[in-house]
Amino acid sequence: MFKVIALLTISFFLVSCGKSEKDVKAAEMLYHECVSNGVEYFKEIGAYPTLQSEPNKGRHAIEVARERCERAPATAFSRPNQ
Repeated sequence: MFKVIALLTISFFLVSCGKSEKDVKAAEMLYHECVSNGVEYFKEIGAYPTLQSEPNKGRHAIEVARERCERAPATAFSRPNQ
């Protein structure tokens, strides 16, 4: 868990080079919203807390949500505009 937090902190630091504090905070908020949406999605489909289907069978839903949101926070678990 510590490694994940350290990695995220370092990632946000590196990403923030040349970006304003406002942009960095917006990216962090997008990431956290994405992870929350991912957890809700896995709960809705009954796959929380441990995923039951491949390719992530046996993995914790939060871990998978974090990985997906690191790659594509704007689209990983986006919800359509209502």
